[in-house]
Amino acid sequence: MAIFKRSVLKDKGLTDEQIDYLMTESNRALAADYMPKSDLQAQIDAAVDAAKADTQITDEMIQGSDAYKAIQSELDKVRAINSEDYAGIKPKFREQVYGMIDRSEGAAAVAEQLAEIQKGYSEYFTEAAPASAPSTPVYSGAQPKPGAVPTPEDAVKSRISELWK
Repeated sequence: MAIFKRSVLKDKGLTDEQIDYLMTESNRALAADYMPKSDLQAQIDAAVDAAKADTQITDEMIQGSDAYKAIQSELDKVRAINSEDYAGIKPKFREQVYGMIDRSEGAAAVAEQLAEIQKGYSEYFTEAAPASAPSTPVYSGAQPKPGAVPTPEDAVKSRISELWK
């Protein structure tokens, strides 16, 4: 359907009576498809409310879903392999060792299971560093000569050495 301007129709040579007729008929055609905005907004609001009611998701629905359970188990795995219990395991073997752990009800503690796994798979574990005496700091530069006048830096150095031990 074409919408015309009166001036364009007049330039085309139509009479005023013909122009009035065309305008009236085109307005009738437009009015048949016209809906007031207030009626349309009411229909939109009703449709939105119906969609919200149909798609209302509860926490129970989310936590019961398989996707949620998969994500939760992956999170538990990441937390476990980054915990202190897994610190003695080489990083590239942590996921494999995690798979070997029995996490069922009544299973042995993780530390006990790791000790058992270490017996069979010692290459997965790092060797414990031997407990040695704490090292003392080494300072570069000239050492003070015996009998020299102590400086404030010497006092700080001796205090640090005492605390280090």
